[in-house]
Amino acid sequence: MNPDRVLAGFATDVADNQRTADDVPKRPNGRSVPRRPLGRYVMALSAIALLAIASTVLTSTALARQEKDAGVVSTAANQILLSQQISEAARELEVGKGAMAAGVLRDSLNQLTKTHVDLLFGDEAVGIPGDLSPELRELYASLDPHYAALVSRASGILVLAESELVVPHVQVEELAADAELYETAMSSIVFRYQTEAEGRVANLRVLEYGLLSITLIVLLIEALFLFRPAATATRRRWEEQLQSHITEREDDQRRMSYLARFDPLTGLINRFMFSDRLQNAISRARRDGGLVSLMFLDLDEFKAVNDRFGHTTGDELLQQVAERLQLAVRESDTVARIGGDEFTIVLEGSQRVEDAGHVATKILRALEVPYEVGGHTLHITASIGIALYPVDGEDADSLLRDADIAMYSAKSAGRNTYQYFTPELREQTSERLFLIDGLRRALDSGRELDLMYQPFVDLATGRVLGVEALARWNHPDLGLVYPNRFVPVAEETDLIIPMGEWVLHEACRQLKEWHKDGMPEITVSVNVSSRQLSRGNLVESVDAALKTAELDPRFLEIELTEGTLGDDTELARRTLERLRELGVNVSIDDFGTGYSSLSYLQHFPIDKLKIDKSFVKDVNNNETSALPAAIIGLARSLDLDVIAEGVETAEQMRLLAELGCFKMQGFLFSRPLRPVDVAPFVSEAFKPQPAPLAAEG
Repeated sequence: MNPDRVLAGFATDVADNQRTADDVPKRPNGRSVPRRPLGRYVMALSAIALLAIASTVLTSTALARQEKDAGVVSTAANQILLSQQISEAARELEVGKGAMAAGVLRDSLNQLTKTHVDLLFGDEAVGIPGDLSPELRELYASLDPHYAALVSRASGILVLAESELVVPHVQVEELAADAELYETAMSSIVFRYQTEAEGRVANLRVLEYGLLSITLIVLLIEALFLFRPAATATRRRWEEQLQSHITEREDDQRRMSYLARFDPLTGLINRFMFSDRLQNAISRARRDGGLVSLMFLDLDEFKAVNDRFGHTTGDELLQQVAERLQLAVRESDTVARIGGDEFTIVLEGSQRVEDAGHVATKILRALEVPYEVGGHTLHITASIGIALYPVDGEDADSLLRDADIAMYSAKSAGRNTYQYFTPELREQTSERLFLIDGLRRALDSGRELDLMYQPFVDLATGRVLGVEALARWNHPDLGLVYPNRFVPVAEETDLIIPMGEWVLHEACRQLKEWHKDGMPEITVSVNVSSRQLSRGNLVESVDAALKTAELDPRFLEIELTEGTLGDDTELARRTLERLRELGVNVSIDDFGTGYSSLSYLQHFPIDKLKIDKSFVKDVNNNETSALPAAIIGLARSLDLDVIAEGVETAEQMRLLAELGCFKMQGFLFSRPLRPVDVAPFVSEAFKPQPAPLAAEG
């Protein structure tokens, strides 16, 4: 409220009521109304003016403090977001994201440290007072160990990243734990700030009502003697302005309370409110009986949406997902957003275990419907983990942990599905973490991973055409680990990116070394995963490997599966065209097991089809040879080369040759060979000999 405007209003009222002796109103009998003492009028007006000034000053001071309170709460809440950004940046550095993640970590850490000092000691320049209450000082004292641990751990990781050293997984997990403790403690501080701000608002309201009451009493008394209409107008203006300021402060308080409990993007409750809801649901189930079902939902490949279309599109997609989740469950059920693309759902009142599965199926079907976001039609699926009280856990933390484990199991099962938690999953998770840590160590050391090379031959010429590079992991405790065990784990954690880079560079280097040693000019095939393709820099990686090894591009062949091409057809088409321009050959591996169509084969620059070994295994007669014959005919009509994988018997070789396929690969000709054994095999005349079956590949 502006004091000048208030005083001006009062001055106008006084001026309007100043009258001369001739203007004094008459009584009905004609006699003049007696004059009132002028001194009392002046005193009354002065009292009203002083009350107005006092209320204005008080309101202005309190409003300024309220704005500071709102800023402090927002700043303190932002510390939680900075802690989360530090944890996410550390995870990105762990998987080799590079300078951008290091920059985010550095900026977030600097901002976290500066703001912590401002909150603790105050900084009037940015609107943060330093007058902490004893309760807040006690809370900050309990926060200090977590703050120190978080800053120390993050600083250590930043030093490693800036020194271009590998960030250990253990440090990242410890940082995540420190960040979670820091966020919990900071949430208590945010709540205390809100409580104290609410107390100040309540005290201000009492004081303002007191001043208003005194003002109204004075106005009422004066209205009986002099200017009843002016007093009424003044009181009305005062009440309107007072109510306006009270409403503004109440709106600010409601906004702060909302942000402390709800996710501002989706409107769903946040992690802190969700924990309370889940614990209350468990308490009711413990008292009344029944089940509590907790669903942990994570969107599949959401990061690819952000990377390709931007975070604005990703945010709009999250909002639509939140709306569909709320529509898919009952009003009494709880839906929360607890992380970037992670949601939780609490179902109460069920008596049957399978009810949660029915709801999960309904949710998956709802999320499958295409989304219209920013002029794009997007498709997104989800993986859901389900944990039940009291079957799987007795408290909120246990249920959340078990539902998270089950969610990862659903992702491993192919995504777009749900999985109930079982004790076996916890064991599998332990093994999975063991493999992740071991694989990360193997990539860091470069001593445990090896490449084997399986030749593929041409029956028509008796010549070895090339070799396929196959990764093997010599684990110090588990011994030899085959790709079917560690590659899925690598793809889940993005370790497939550095592993794929290593395979590409090592295969090119080895082939160039063979060529220098006088080996016939054979080719080498390297398998590429969908994650390598979706990153968008596959061509640059291939070009770098070729230049490093000084290898002619025509001797390198990139193998992709049908599923890889179907994930993002436009990106796949552009990438294959650029590989063709580079001079690299492209083949479709495991052809026939995916969902490719003639349109894919006609429009993608592909050189070769590799018939999957599952079809080769069943080649015994005319009936079981129909599908391989169709693939061979299709390849011929499209002028594509064709090779059969997994040839293990002479009969399979004979039938495939009769179908017109003379290029083959399998144990009949050779097992995967060590690099030192490839040259002797290639130099000898081709003599196919049956070899025992094995589980290698």
